[in-house]
Amino acid sequence: EVAAIMMFAAPDLDQPLLKPRRVARRCLDGGLFYGVSAILAISVVALTVFSASSGKTSLSVPAEMTASAGGTLISSSSETTFAPVELLPTEISIAVSKGKAPEFGSCAKGFAPDFVWGLGTAAYQIEGGPSLMGREPSIWDTFSHIPGKTFNGSTGDVACDHIHRWPEDVALMASIGLKHYRLSISWSRVMSWDAHANKMVENEEGIAFYRKLLVELRKKAITAYVTLYHWDLPQALHDELGGWHTPDNEPVLAEFDAYARLCFARLGDLVAMWMTFNEPWTFTVAGYSAGNHAPGCAPFQASDLPCPNGDTAPYIVAHNVLNAHARASAIYRAEFQHAQGGKVSITFPCDISTGLTGSEADASAAEVANEFFLGWWLQPIISGEYPAAMRERVGDRLPRFSAAQSASLRASIDVLSLNHYSTHLVSATAAGDAGDTSSGWMADQRIRSTFGKGWPASASAWQHAYPPGIRMLLRWASKRWRGPIYITENGWSCNSMSQAQAMHDSEQVDYFQNYTEQVRLAIKEDGIDVRGYFAWSLMDNFEWADGYSKRFGLFYVDYKTQARIPKLAARWWNATRRPCPN
Repeated sequence: EVAAIMMFAAPDLDQPLLKPRRVARRCLDGGLFYGVSAILAISVVALTVFSASSGKTSLSVPAEMTASAGGTLISSSSETTFAPVELLPTEISIAVSKGKAPEFGSCAKGFAPDFVWGLGTAAYQIEGGPSLMGREPSIWDTFSHIPGKTFNGSTGDVACDHIHRWPEDVALMASIGLKHYRLSISWSRVMSWDAHANKMVENEEGIAFYRKLLVELRKKAITAYVTLYHWDLPQALHDELGGWHTPDNEPVLAEFDAYARLCFARLGDLVAMWMTFNEPWTFTVAGYSAGNHAPGCAPFQASDLPCPNGDTAPYIVAHNVLNAHARASAIYRAEFQHAQGGKVSITFPCDISTGLTGSEADASAAEVANEFFLGWWLQPIISGEYPAAMRERVGDRLPRFSAAQSASLRASIDVLSLNHYSTHLVSATAAGDAGDTSSGWMADQRIRSTFGKGWPASASAWQHAYPPGIRMLLRWASKRWRGPIYITENGWSCNSMSQAQAMHDSEQVDYFQNYTEQVRLAIKEDGIDVRGYFAWSLMDNFEWADGYSKRFGLFYVDYKTQARIPKLAARWWNATRRPCPN
């Protein structure tokens, strides 16, 4: 099976990445059954490579949708405002090209030779081994074991078993020519709770695991981009020190300082870029307002467990997280950056919004949505203050930064890191209409949003494809942030649920082709300084509250056998996501 998985053609389609002799040897080592299995799997891959088409709907974009206009900067103060952005027509259709085979070129045409092409994963989503190497529970361990919190009661106890299979997974990356890999560290694997000292202490076994992984990546010439926090707060810090939801929680901020310093010191020589947090919007809103992610707070919750006041909690959490980021960034820059030469950032998600109609009211409502989604996080990095639109609507529930905190936040990133999946069409609410109240954070905006007609739907209800949306996001962000930008996540929740379907899934390939083309247009036509693109994800994995019911990976994972089987997208990535010479 391993031989079959790794038997990819190189971009010239002539040189296999594993020589036939090695394939045969692995078949013999595995016995007759595995030998036959490998041969059959190789045959299927070969058929996939030369398949003319899957006959599925393409996500291609009509020519008139490839250009759009951005807003105009009016002020650079903390009360920054921008002219409403009119980027989409009221009704959008996606061109259908049934029967058209995905285009497999020889390299990523139109991008600079040093453009970064990467794939990503996260610790809790792939590792498993919840108690191995001294690891202790995180809030996701606790949350996922509560009946009814995840689809089918799934947990990350095993996930993709990366904790045991990491050498094979690194080899898998190398087999498709991957040169840049984004991963996260499990805080509760590298540090454990000392009840006597009332603090987290270093766990050498966990640190050693990540160092071995990073060394192996270096051996395979794969550059590491590491996230410190991908949603998995140690449960002890939530229970004993008040977690992220306690206002101005200095004990937890100090613990994050110690955790960041430990990772920088012990692993930083092997890391090119650090992301302090991944998508703080997601775990803040879903975890502390909607209540459908760990730790499960909701606006209607009056008790102290798992945390109180869901209409206020997300703003308290965000405030703590932004301050934790600024402090960790300062530590890295003062103590490690000069010697290690890495960069520091924080990864923001943004489903960009525009008006449902051409009305001024809808355009203004869409801008409110953008400020609540991305401005909430980006504006403090730029000016040290929250957006005026949020201050107006949230009022005293929105905390204020001290002068020292504002100064620390400003310019606390070296590059802007953005995750993008969807675009929304937003409408203003009429008098008496409360708008979307699915969470306290959403209710504060007093808007409604939808998707465009004809936008292809993924397997996840929250995602519909509209490729120009990523260019819209880059334009919106680049008018506020003047510096390098990386797309650190972009991916498709596949409608292909079986191994056979996944190996012929041209819809996922279409998504990547069209979204990366919009990134290219943003670079070439809009002059935006985009330096890299990371697709989500290397392999199918534990998708949080959705359990294992959703699949984003370039590799299909058979969770019964833990086999990683290449989807058509893996073949496409190997053939096309390589820089072209000038």
